Amino acid sequence: MPSPADENALQSLADVVRRRRLELDLNKIDVAKSAKITIKTYMKIEDGQPLRDVTYGKIEKALGWAPGSTQEVLRGRRPTVVEHLADGVVVSPVGEEELEADVAQAVTNAAIAVADTLSASDIRKLKQAVIEELRRSGRLPKRDE
Repeated sequence: MPSPADENALQSLADVVRRRRLELDLNKIDVAKSAKITIKTYMKIEDGQPLRDVTYGKIEKALGWAPGSTQEVLRGRRPTVVEHLADGVVVSPVGEEELEADVAQAVTNAAIAVADTLSASDIRKLKQAVIEELRRSGRLPKRDE
């Protein structure tokens, strides 16, 4: 029997899978067929039951997620949506919140790498200044305050 933490992670995955299916306007049978699994197997994921990694991989593909996304959700992260374009090009759109977090982390990492005299306060101020500049330039959305 899975631990309560595992059960919570599996339920979170079930919720994320269900939302993605609905976002794509698919029914359970559509996803099962696309994933080349039985409806009974598909129902396990939406019921919060564990599946084999190979089965998770099939479901990821059917939902338009990058490989490993189900494991990321089980770890408390978000799945990575992928879009297939012409000539084998694959892209992953970045949400506004993710972009802001990525920029903030990049600024922090760069500041630490090049300036060992900056205080934590200085790094936070630098990070905020970069975010504000990206908002002014339209690269990040303005926040309603």
